[in-house]
Amino acid sequence: MRMSRWLLLVVVLVAVLAAARWWTSDAQRIGSKLDYLIERIEKSPGEGQLAAALKAEQLGSLFADPFVFRARPYDFETRDRQTLIRTVASYRLRSERIGARVLERRLDIDGANRRATMTLTARFTGGWREFGNDALRFQINWREEHGEWQIDFVDLLEIVARAKR
Repeated sequence: MRMSRWLLLVVVLVAVLAAARWWTSDAQRIGSKLDYLIERIEKSPGEGQLAAALKAEQLGSLFADPFVFRARPYDFETRDRQTLIRTVASYRLRSERIGARVLERRLDIDGANRRATMTLTARFTGGWREFGNDALRFQINWREEHGEWQIDFVDLLEIVARAKR
């Protein structure tokens, strides 16, 4: 009986340590930042202008200084945080509802240099240009500074058309 209690204690301790390690891992921290970014893009019907502006500002805070955001299919590139924030706010204001769904994601982390590269494909629905039939594939580069992962490069690689059925 005493041995099984020790074994249970060891198993619980290992599980707690594994959970703590996962919770603080770079992949999990970057994943949380991505979730936050997606939440800043999404919009529910009835959202006001102040909330839209605040979410755009919060999205802008995820970017490092300096950064590059490039979307060649839409003839857009900026290195200016205020331009990015205004563009996001404008997109959100022109849309009654915006949904976002990550279809696939790959993350490669260079722990020694505190950098990461993510390839992400996402589908946005309900926006003012109604992207519902296509998905967008991005490359997102992250770097860690002062313990925080921030985005320093985004490139819209391609528009992926939905397969016809």
